[in-house]
Amino acid sequence: MEWTGSKWKGIDVPDFNAKLDPEASAKTGFLMNPEGCSRLFVNRMMKDGPFPEHYEPFETPIGTNPMHPKVVSNPAARLFKYDAEQMGTFEEFPYVGTTYHLTEHFNNWTTHSRLNAIAQPQHFVEMDEALAAEKGIKNGDWVKVSSKRNYIVTKALVTKRLQPFMVNGKQLHTIGIPTHANYEGLTREAYEVNSLTPYVGDANSQTPEYKAFLVNITKVEGQ
Repeated sequence: MEWTGSKWKGIDVPDFNAKLDPEASAKTGFLMNPEGCSRLFVNRMMKDGPFPEHYEPFETPIGTNPMHPKVVSNPAARLFKYDAEQMGTFEEFPYVGTTYHLTEHFNNWTTHSRLNAIAQPQHFVEMDEALAAEKGIKNGDWVKVSSKRNYIVTKALVTKRLQPFMVNGKQLHTIGIPTHANYEGLTREAYEVNSLTPYVGDANSQTPEYKAFLVNITKVEGQ
């Protein structure tokens, strides 16, 4: 793309105002808005707009919304009756599960790449040192991570990267669950991680709640 003096032109289509002068645009960081300024609210296309709001995940570890207790989770999210019946509680599943990518792997795709498989051959979950001591789990032990929907069996990585934290008067522990897991591939066979996650569709993108859900973790003997 290049500026012709009156508009941007080239083999791509600008996702901002095509007539926005680059000298003028350098004064603002909000090129995606046609007025070039920031906004405090959304004026279209968001089902849960126009103002931003905090909602707890449907499987909330604290059971309420500290910002406004009468509306805990997003009322505009997509949630079918059967899926709502598969939601766990903090009493049964007392830890927060979250999924993320590894440096060595992207989703399940690179489990079929030999170099990626050499760099990271086996699935694992991360847990903080305090929780590991409480559960009698050591680095490298086999563990079972379960949610209301399913469970996986994998290796434990006891790490300082995760720390317990206080939310609304409750101490919470997070179980980090990389999305590198596959039944087939060059890496070692592993359980499907997304079988743990709830079937909740974001109000706008329909993306499931992969980043916040409730789990339990126990040591597994004899693996």
